[in-house]
Amino acid sequence: MRSRISKHLAALLLISMPVVAHQQAQQQTQQSQPAGQQPQGPHAKSQKELDALRQVQAAEQASNWDAEIAAINNVLENFADTEYKPMLLNAAMQAAQRKNDYPQTIVWGERVIQNDPKDFSARIMMAATIAQHTRENDLDKEQSLKKIDDYANQGLDLLKTASDTPPVGSSMSATDYAAYKKNEAGLAHMALGKANEVRKKYPEAIAEYKTALSIDPRPDPTTMAYLSQAYIENKQYDDAIATADKILAMTDVSPQVKQFAQVQKDNATKLKGAAAPAAPK
Repeated sequence: MRSRISKHLAALLLISMPVVAHQQAQQQTQQSQPAGQQPQGPHAKSQKELDALRQVQAAEQASNWDAEIAAINNVLENFADTEYKPMLLNAAMQAAQRKNDYPQTIVWGERVIQNDPKDFSARIMMAATIAQHTRENDLDKEQSLKKIDDYANQGLDLLKTASDTPPVGSSMSATDYAAYKKNEAGLAHMALGKANEVRKKYPEAIAEYKTALSIDPRPDPTTMAYLSQAYIENKQYDDAIATADKILAMTDVSPQVKQFAQVQKDNATKLKGAAAPAAPK
C-alpha cells in the first residue's frame, strides 16, 4: 500500500515550478528588474540545459519513470552546476518510488540528504519507504528499524526549525506549505508506528498512528488501515472494526486500501467472536 507515500511525494512536485514556464517568467522579470538585481529562483544557464530539463519534465508528465531518471542523470552529469539539482534529486527519488524500485529509492534519497542535510522530506520518505519493506523475519531487521527511527526522528527535528516560507521558486502558498509540513510529520509518525508493529510493541504503534492522524489535516485512510491492524494485534477488536468501518465509508479511498480495511474488519469480527465467552447451556 504505497498510496500514503505517493501522496507526499506528489507534493514535492509543487515545490518545483515547471521549467519552461519558469524560464519564460524569468526572461520577463530580467527585462523589468533594475540593473544588478538578480531574479529569485533557479534558472537554466544555457539553451542546452533548458532542453535537457524539458526532457525531464516531458518524461514526468508522461509518467515514464525510467525515462525521467535517465533524463535527470543526463542533466546532473552534463550540467554539474545546475541550479535545479535539489529538485532533480528529489524528483529522481520520487520516480524510483513510483516504479516501486526500493533499492533505487534509497540510493536517491541518500543523495538528496548528502546534497542538503536539512532536507526533512527525504529523511521522512526514507523512513516510510524502509518501513514499508521491513518484515519481522528479515535478517537485517534491527538495522532497518534503527534507520526508520533515525530518519523519522531526524525529519521531525528538522521540521521543528524549518522555515514557514515556501522554498524559493515554489508554486506553493504559505498555507499549502504549512499543510505539506503537517503531512510530512504525519508520515514520519506513521513510519514510527510501522516500526513498532514489527517490534510487536502494539500500544506504541497505536499511539504513533493516532499521533499521525491528529497532525494530518485530513485523516489518511492508509494510516487508519494500519491503525485498525494494530488494534487487532493488541486485541482491541471493537476499535479495529470501528476504524475499518470509517475507511469503508470514505468515498475517496483507493480499492487497495478499502480491501485491506475490509480484511481487517473481517479478521477483527472473527477474532472477537472466538474470544467471546460461550453462552450458558
